[in-house]
Amino acid sequence: MINSQKGIGLVEIMIAMLIFGVGITAALRTLPDSNKATSRARNLTIATNLAQQKMEQLVGTPINGADLAAGNHVDPENPIDIHYTRNWTVTDNSPLTDMKTVTVTVTYTSGSSDNSATLTTYLTSRR
Repeated sequence: MINSQKGIGLVEIMIAMLIFGVGITAALRTLPDSNKATSRARNLTIATNLAQQKMEQLVGTPINGADLAAGNHVDPENPIDIHYTRNWTVTDNSPLTDMKTVTVTVTYTSGSSDNSATLTTYLTSRR
């Protein structure tokens, strides 16, 4: 008689369950890190979009407008979407005479020290 094996043995099932368990455990351990990375990316994207929105408004403002006066400015809409704070700084005659350096910074609360987006542009009256 020929010795043939039919079906799956108990040892094979136990090994398959062990491999499956190790794989699931490894996948579950990565979930908190991926959630943290996704949250950080979402906050940074929103902060960058808020900074870009303000920068576009400032570029459209007359060069002698109140929002482009030299100094630090606080957005009157702060806080934006509960935990974003937007400020901008205007420096006259920088980097050249009759130019302004405009820096918009949006900060947000997070568990890490990297919690802001900053954009800088240069404006002149010849636009």
